[in-house]
Amino acid sequence: MTDDAGDRSRVGSLASISRGASLYTVGKVVSDAGEFLLHLLVSRFFGAATYGLFAYGKTLAFTALLITNLGSDESILKYLPQYADDPRKRRFLLGLAWVTSAAGGLVVAGALFLLAPTIAALTLEDPRFVGVLRLFAAVLFVDTLASLLYATFRAVERVEYEVATKRLLKPTLRVVGVGGTIAVGGSLYGVVVAMVAASVVTLGVAALVFVRRLDVRPTLRSPGDTRRTVREYYGYSLPLTAKEAGTVMQGRVDVLMVGLFLSSTAVGVYNVSVLVAGVLYVPLLAFNRLFPPVASRLHAERRRTDLAAIYGVITRWTLTASLPVAAVMVVFRAEILALFGPEFTVGTVVLSLFVVSQLWNCATGPSGYLLMMTDHQYAVMVNEWAFGVANVALNYLFIQAFGLVGAALASAGVLAARNLTKVAEVWYFERLHPYSRSFLKPIGAAA
Repeated sequence: MTDDAGDRSRVGSLASISRGASLYTVGKVVSDAGEFLLHLLVSRFFGAATYGLFAYGKTLAFTALLITNLGSDESILKYLPQYADDPRKRRFLLGLAWVTSAAGGLVVAGALFLLAPTIAALTLEDPRFVGVLRLFAAVLFVDTLASLLYATFRAVERVEYEVATKRLLKPTLRVVGVGGTIAVGGSLYGVVVAMVAASVVTLGVAALVFVRRLDVRPTLRSPGDTRRTVREYYGYSLPLTAKEAGTVMQGRVDVLMVGLFLSSTAVGVYNVSVLVAGVLYVPLLAFNRLFPPVASRLHAERRRTDLAAIYGVITRWTLTASLPVAAVMVVFRAEILALFGPEFTVGTVVLSLFVVSQLWNCATGPSGYLLMMTDHQYAVMVNEWAFGVANVALNYLFIQAFGLVGAALASAGVLAARNLTKVAEVWYFERLHPYSRSFLKPIGAAA
């Protein structure tokens, strides 16, 4: 490939990713605004303790969603672009993904529904939590199916469909439904029922878009050599499932353990801090919408120079976008938390710790996806489990010693160490790193 052709190829790949990132950013801003309003409404009208029940149930459902599809969403991101020239194999792999996700969602959501009384007795010890958790089990099953549609939209680089359904329609329906329920004096149960309805409608719309706008269809008719294809699929997806189980331990276990050892009020305060700090993750999430399929294609075509260039540019852009937002959050942390109610301002230290950890997350770029798209999914799985176990152990020790701040210390420290490890592994396996002297300019400006 000539230098001019290589430059055009890199520009084209960056344009595709940037287009997806721009669309995703718009959707994510709306989605985060909706999420902010949703939590603000529940916390303001029900108080920290009842809000804690809502946040804990929502966290359990969201955490379970990471493993219900058994790696099918990530598998679609890899295989649909990889087999773009083999439509029959694409359809078969998509069919495997649908069967796997439906079965996984049914089993996990059913277990959450049946075990709701036991979970409530072991954690928040509030009888209202049983009904809340069972409603969130319904949300879990519906969202599992929807997540597969969103992944398909991303895999064929039609991220606008994901943005329209998941990022615009769903949060709008949730805010309208929850706001309407609160306006007529509804209970916490009514709030969660509104969320179930929003998920069902969103799934229906996403399915309609899939049928009318995409030409790929799932099938279980094998294109030949079925056993090899199935082994290939599950050889990739199942390690990712194990990886997601590790992600549960090092991603949201802190909230779960706060509920286990402290109180529903503590859960509410802690969850709001996590929610606010999560805004910093938006730039990286935006670029991650289309980075995986592009990285998979470049890796399959052995275009390492292009892959290295895109990795560096995206990491620098992500850090540059996150720095000013982080500064605002640290300076005005008390004022931001006070928006949710005076009870939440005790979480200022927790918020500051999570701002630092999320900023470090953005500084390492799409390293995790790069590992997965270059066939190092087993390394990713080991990472998630190792840091997941460390997070559980540190949260147990630190919560006992320092309460809410201890949970934040443990989780923020593990997140920083995990991201540093991913960057080191990309260098070790692929001899790629994203850093250059061009990073000094945004860092200097922020300082």
